[in-house]
Order: sequence, then structure tokens, then C-alpha cells
Amino acid sequence: MTTEVAIFTAISGKEEALGQAILRGLEVIRQHPEVISARAERCVEKPEQYMLLVTWTTLKAHIDDFRGGPLFPQWRSHINGLFEENPVVYHYEPY
Repeated sequence: MTTEVAIFTAISGKEEALGQAILRGLEVIRQHPEVISARAERCVEKPEQYMLLVTWTTLKAHIDDFRGGPLFPQWRSHINGLFEENPVVYHYEPY
């Protein structure tokens, strides 16, 4: 099991739009058969930042299967143009 943590920073003035787009995009992510859970949270101190937390069965399921498959462009189509640069993404495994 691997948890993806991705931090998105909204373009100024698009904070609410990014949040709503992430919520719509979560429905796409959840369609992948190897997603265990997926949710998003908004930062209290920096409301322009959102954290996406997706738990996958394996790292491969995220990196190869999801990113290389047809759902990834669908997911990104919801949020494109609403965030600065590329998100910071890390993967975590149970310790």
C-alpha cells in the first residue's frame, strides 16, 4: 500500500475554483481499480494550498497504471490552468 501526497497551490484568484475542480477530479481518480481511498484537504494557514491524499494498492498502480493510463488526462483536465507549476508529490508506505 502506497499513499500519494500531492500539494497544489492555486493561482491567485482561483483558490475556490481549484478546490471545486479537485473535488470533481477525485471522482475520476476513484474510478481506478487500484485506488483504496482518495480525498483532498485545504490548508488552514495557506488557503491557496490543497493537499491530495490517494492511497493506492502499490506504487506501480499510481506511477505506471494511473499516470500512464486514460484516467490521468481526465483527472488533469479538471484542474489544468488553476494551479501554479507542478504539484509537489511524494509517496509514503506504512512504517
